[in-house]
Amino acid sequence: MRLAQEAHEAIRPTDVRHQASEIGDQLGAEEKKVYELVWRQAVASQMLPAVYEQVSADIKAGVYGLRATGSKLIFDGWERLNKSEEARSLPELKEKEKLTLMELVPSQHFTEPPARYTEATLIKKLEEEGIGRPSTYAPIISTIQGRGYVSLEGRALKPEDAGVIVNDKILVPYFPDVVDLSFTAKMEESFDEIARGEKNWVELIRGFYGPFAQELEKAEESIDKSSMTTIAETDEKCPDSGHPLVIKFGRYGRFYSCTGFPDCKYARPYIEKIGMNCPDCKEGEVIIKRTKRGKSFYGCSRYPNCKWASWKDPRNPEKGKE
Repeated sequence: MRLAQEAHEAIRPTDVRHQASEIGDQLGAEEKKVYELVWRQAVASQMLPAVYEQVSADIKAGVYGLRATGSKLIFDGWERLNKSEEARSLPELKEKEKLTLMELVPSQHFTEPPARYTEATLIKKLEEEGIGRPSTYAPIISTIQGRGYVSLEGRALKPEDAGVIVNDKILVPYFPDVVDLSFTAKMEESFDEIARGEKNWVELIRGFYGPFAQELEKAEESIDKSSMTTIAETDEKCPDSGHPLVIKFGRYGRFYSCTGFPDCKYARPYIEKIGMNCPDCKEGEVIIKRTKRGKSFYGCSRYPNCKWASWKDPRNPEKGKE
């Protein structure tokens, strides 16, 4: 597989003999940190790998069998430059040695879903799949945030209603080939072949656009725009017509709508509370609002009497600074 980074030279120090500690007086605090990081990674890339001895111990405790695992550093290699990371080691043990129970710590673990992508891990995934190029990663990240498909929650990219609707209700069911990872990677490879003069761009576009135009026409005929924006059903009844209410997504975020539309035009805002009072007026409640582009922010329920608003989650202000 062709690597996305193949044409880009690495950043490295011009002379590895110049360590940050020696030239620190010529650099600012932030510059010194960057130089030290670049120097350490460049030198580590030329060192031998670290060697560990994997150790496991099976322990019999009555009718129960326990296992402890760890690793012992045999040769530090490049990790000599990365002293902050230490191996989890076990004490010296002998076969059939009797052990003393020092402490019993009950704990319970649940299976957790995969962590959400951050900007860095998403770019890494794109590169692994052969999608995009270094010059397109930044526009990809800014586009999905600018259109309100995702928002930053700390460092994590949180899917928003607009993104779920576009992906799950439009792209996946009506344009499965276009959002297929192999198709996108193959298209990137074709662009590279065009750049090398090995493929005709007109034939490539013609081969793509013909089937795509047919899929687009079919989607326009099949998509029910009314149900497309429905996010969830509710147990509530419309006070005007008695029809069930549903939660829909509109230009200004979520709202309640009557399933009897267009005969019944009842609607009311969907107020998403976070369970705390406004830090400014102390009277209203903090609610989640959305901009016209679908980006989430926090505001006071007493608006316009109270104009407090924040992009950061007031429940955890430190997390928003990450």
